[in-house]
Amino acid sequence: MLLPNPMPTYALTTATYQRRALFIRTENAEMLVNVLFHYRDQGRYRLHGFAVMPEHLHVLLTPAPGQTIERCAQCIKGRFSHAIREQFRGEIWQPGFHEHRIRDKSDFAHQITYIARNPSKRGLDDHAYVHMMFPDRLDPMPDELDEPYLRA
Repeated sequence: MLLPNPMPTYALTTATYQRRALFIRTENAEMLVNVLFHYRDQGRYRLHGFAVMPEHLHVLLTPAPGQTIERCAQCIKGRFSHAIREQFRGEIWQPGFHEHRIRDKSDFAHQITYIARNPSKRGLDDHAYVHMMFPDRLDPMPDELDEPYLRA
């Protein structure tokens, strides 16, 4: 019998309030990338991929033990909101987020490819705020996705 993956991996998507293009500004996009790496470096999650789009964010991550996808989303959105308050006083994010639990390595490959191609689909060629620009700072696909866990 298959057991659930002990550390599920998720594709997370969240949008800015009223889909405002906050990340069209270089400073804002860089700030959000720094937030993503801050929590990765802090050990809250493993960061596999991301794309900071003008009005939304895609992230592929595995929460650390003791963390949830909800807590990871709250940390990312909250820290960015706090950091941008100096220059922007309105609502930052739409409430909530969309999550997709990664089922296996094929699903992982599909999601990482979708995220990587998202900027070019929108005409943002040579987009600087996508995970391929930071290969040395990303975590590999979790081993758990390679082979299902079997009950002993």
